[in-house]
Amino acid sequence: MKKLKKWYSFAENGAYKGPEPNFFDVTQLSWAKQLENNYEIILNEFQKVIESRDKNIIPYLNQTLASKAENWTVFPMYMWSKKNAENCAKCPETTKLIESIPAMTSCLFSILKADTRIKPHHGDSNVMFRCHLTLNCKNGLPEIGMRIRDEQTTWQNGKLFAFCDAYEHEVWNNTKEDRWVLIIDILREEFEHEKKKICSEVNATLWWQLKFQNYYFLDHFPAWARKMVMKVTALFF
Repeated sequence: MKKLKKWYSFAENGAYKGPEPNFFDVTQLSWAKQLENNYEIILNEFQKVIESRDKNIIPYLNQTLASKAENWTVFPMYMWSKKNAENCAKCPETTKLIESIPAMTSCLFSILKADTRIKPHHGDSNVMFRCHLTLNCKNGLPEIGMRIRDEQTTWQNGKLFAFCDAYEHEVWNNTKEDRWVLIIDILREEFEHEKKKICSEVNATLWWQLKFQNYYFLDHFPAWARKMVMKVTALFF
């Protein structure tokens, strides 16, 4: 079987055309069942964060994606193995659950406000299951949903789904209700042994994107230059 190549959106700067399905079937994996079984615990912890108007609920890293940056906010707990200890302490049971998954690299709560769109984009990489555990979504298609390439889905409270973040996808919430999900990235089995290297490389790309997301010259870097920048910067993460 041919080894699957790692793909990073920053380094490639183009559409991903890999062999993966749009959505992965993870229903039989132990961590997926564990997260769904503890849905109410996770929801209750995040509800307290929301009610406290926590200062650490911030706009998503790439603020160019949502129709208004302040309409897509997150409460980050892990970002490619970098732990936000302050936020994790506020959600101890959720933290215990996600830290029991060895291949977990990232975890954050996500709030998509009413009447908000997230424009079509490619995610960070193809190396992981990008998972959504739905905490609060009172409507369904066509009013609220996600498109991965040519396939659409929506959210159901207490249910988890996983998709290939590398493919082009977009999200819309044309309702009057906010949508809450727990987003978890879990490395696929073939990449688990490279966890440290992968996390360093993605953190390097996120650093560049954060610094220069409003400057278009990065978009014109050739692929070889972007890969070199990523690998050199990764040495510092």
